[in-house]
Amino acid sequence: MKKTILFAALAAAVPALAQADVTLYGSLRAGVSMTKNSANNYSNTFGVDDFGSRIGFKGSEDLGNGLKAIWQVENGFAMDGVIGSSTASGTLANRQTFVGVEGAFGKLRVGYLDDVLADTEATDNLYGPRRDGMSTNFPLYEQGDLFSYGDARFKNSIRYDSPDLAGFNATLQYGAGENQAAGKMKQGEQYGVRLAYQNSGFFGAIANATQLNTKAGSNSSTNRLEGGYNANNLYLAASYQWLTTYGDASGLALTPVPATGGNKVENTTWAINAAYSFGNFKPSVVYSQRGNAKIDGVRYDLGAKQWAAALDYTVSKRTLVQVGYGQLKENKDAQAIAKHSQDTSSLAWAMMKHNF
Repeated sequence: MKKTILFAALAAAVPALAQADVTLYGSLRAGVSMTKNSANNYSNTFGVDDFGSRIGFKGSEDLGNGLKAIWQVENGFAMDGVIGSSTASGTLANRQTFVGVEGAFGKLRVGYLDDVLADTEATDNLYGPRRDGMSTNFPLYEQGDLFSYGDARFKNSIRYDSPDLAGFNATLQYGAGENQAAGKMKQGEQYGVRLAYQNSGFFGAIANATQLNTKAGSNSSTNRLEGGYNANNLYLAASYQWLTTYGDASGLALTPVPATGGNKVENTTWAINAAYSFGNFKPSVVYSQRGNAKIDGVRYDLGAKQWAAALDYTVSKRTLVQVGYGQLKENKDAQAIAKHSQDTSSLAWAMMKHNF
């Protein structure tokens, strides 16, 4: 009797699902890694890792006159069972999630949305284990240290993406702060803007993400310029980032010691990436370098150099295997604030990705 009721319920649900135009999708990414850094006293440590798995639901509805409603709910999770990042927190909709409309005018969405810098990562094409937090993410602008800002998602966000016009498209984004302490400026409010171009294999983009009043009336801002070529099995890309952000650097192991309070950090990072596909194989290499940052106008030895090489093998349209190796070498002050006993860390990995 129970089975009959279950089958009847499923049969009744099928037409509703078809009308709703719901797509289940995801990417399963797991593998192994060998890390050598301060966490393991610079001995090779073997790990089984997740490499950024996610699952989601998305859909659309035709509203007529060339307009349609669009929506998405996406979750990150850890296939190795280790909860080690915000995208593996177990919270529903912890990745890009939105509702909106799309038409000839472009696309307008509201929700938890990728920021403009996350869409400007032409040199960020390698995978890495999520548990590895020892500065071996590639390239260095993904690092998240020195109060860097961006390459994530805006909460409470409204985002507009224009249609392509002669190869150009633009993005405008706003993230509401929603909090303002008595007698103080509104904090947490975010803005993003991006202009991109793509034609005949050539591409380029410039983007800015800004957070207001991170120190009184001063704003944290990250800018990125990128360009490259992607055609005829060849991929070439270069990125340049410059930022001005604010945070408390007084507790870092630096000499002279920065003043207590909101410190102004100015820094630059650049990266290059090259890959070439032949048959089912694609070797790639990335190199990135972070400059010696200024903190309140004082130059510190906070630079770093990083490189990695990887080989992709496409098993099928949905399945890919990647193996790779990379190293990070930090300057003196960068090594000190990270509390690394040696200046060089390394990571070797092998992973499989299956999309559905």
